[in-house]
Amino acid sequence: MKAGWAVAALLTALWVPGVLYGQALPAGFFTAPAPAPINSPAFAVRAPLPGQPGYLHTVKFIDDGMRYVDPPSQFYISPAGEMCFRTRPDYPTIIYENFYRDWCIFPQAVDRVEAVTNPTFNEVRLWCMRAYPQCARSLGDGRIANSISAPTLDYRQERAALEHLVYMMGGNPWLSQPLGAEARQAYP
Repeated sequence: MKAGWAVAALLTALWVPGVLYGQALPAGFFTAPAPAPINSPAFAVRAPLPGQPGYLHTVKFIDDGMRYVDPPSQFYISPAGEMCFRTRPDYPTIIYENFYRDWCIFPQAVDRVEAVTNPTFNEVRLWCMRAYPQCARSLGDGRIANSISAPTLDYRQERAALEHLVYMMGGNPWLSQPLGAEARQAYP
């Protein structure tokens, strides 16, 4: 019983007066700013390369390519500035674990973007730099990985779009590979 009174006394001592009837908070109280919007153009730190689409068009192009193959999937830029892919797990799963996860990676940690062909579908894969192994993380359960893969419609154009987006967001995905002709072409 004494523990209950002690907790009540502690809560009373720590009680902060709230906002009643539309009053403002007293001076000195910190209010958190509104969260940044998803796909905010504030994360485009570089201008698009000549002949290439802009930041928001590129994000929409990648998202549309993923949704064409798998309608519940999604691509977006998080409020923290990470590139996020909402996809199914890419490993054999039990029927109860077949749910979508959001995998995110900072563009500055991307080493390379690969276009991968599989017997069932094509995909793009983003690899972490050696300096930042395990840089990809799952938002829901905290899992980490060294790459993210996502099924897409035209994997070569999606690869070029992702490389261009990483470039516009301050990363350099061309460090470990030569810039091919397919990556230099503008995607529709």
